[in-house]
Formats: sequence, structure tokens, C-alpha cells
Amino acid sequence: MKCSICGRTLNDPLDPLSGDCGGDCWGCIGEIEAEAGWEPSLTMVRKEHVSGLRPDWTEPEKKSNPRA
Repeated sequence: MKCSICGRTLNDPLDPLSGDCGGDCWGCIGEIEAEAGWEPSLTMVRKEHVSGLRPDWTEPEKKSNPRA
């Protein structure tokens, strides 16, 4: 099976970002969730960036709260 977003082969033992997240790879889902501010995913994506798995990843911008 392949990721429905990027086409990466899912659950490839040689690719740590290929974990199957319901038909999409962790590589895509992790970035989407991190961008949305989901703290567990943001923490994991930060670690993956530091370890070199996501060399082009950048920290998401803080979104201002319009109700504040």
C-alpha cells in the first residue's frame, strides 16, 4: 500500500516515516498534526527533525488567537 497523500510505501521497515496512519504515512500525518499544533505530534516531529529524518521541516508559526 502507498500513502494516499505522497505515494510513499507504507510500513517500509527501512523508512521510519512510513508508518501507516490509516492509509497515510506518518511522514505526512506528523507534519499536518504538528502544523495544527497537536503537541504529541509536534514533539515527535521536532525529534525527527533534530535526528535528520526531516531536514527541511520548519517550526510552525504561532497563530494568533482572534478572540484574545
